[in-house]
Amino acid sequence: MAERAYRIDLDEQDVVVRLRRGVLGREQVSRFLDFLELESIRERSELSEADAALLADEVNRSVWARTRSHAAE
Repeated sequence: MAERAYRIDLDEQDVVVRLRRGVLGREQVSRFLDFLELESIRERSELSEADAALLADEVNRSVWARTRSHAAE
């Protein structure tokens, strides 16, 4: 039987995931962990989809206003 590419260990406070070298690069692991962190935040969030859409619109308007003002300089 082939050795697994990863191992998961649990203790009282941590989840430790070990990958064999060469399975994923550092950047891939970092992006994957960022994704897991965002998913964890999303699952705990009490923000509704409608509220999230309003917040996204507000951010977009703010970014556009800043971009437009910098372009005019």
